[in-house]
Amino acid sequence: MRKIINKSPSRLIDMEFNIPLFNAQNQMYVCTNVKEVKTTPGGKDYNISLSEVKRGYSVPENIEVDLFIPTDGGALAQVKMLEIRKGGFTQLGKIIIDKAALSTLEGLKKVFREIVKSM
Repeated sequence: MRKIINKSPSRLIDMEFNIPLFNAQNQMYVCTNVKEVKTTPGGKDYNISLSEVKRGYSVPENIEVDLFIPTDGGALAQVKMLEIRKGGFTQLGKIIIDKAALSTLEGLKKVFREIVKSM
């Protein structure tokens, strides 16, 4: 398990992740953008944009993962996955997890799979 040494979220850009939406077990998504949406006294909100790597499955072309990571000593992070479409979005799933799960690339991959399982 590779620890994220460079703490900049932009390090995820161009990385590919397996996100098996709608039983497309081998579906890959590439991270196209990571941005800090806002900072509050309780934590930070991040938005991770992902685009499908064409595989022939009927899956959402673009998804976003919204993360709320507490900075006030809280141990639980909130993760939402959204399908992005012209004119709006649909929430695909939402989970609450230990924020330590987001500190490694392997942990982030597991979080993506867990949110898909929660749908």
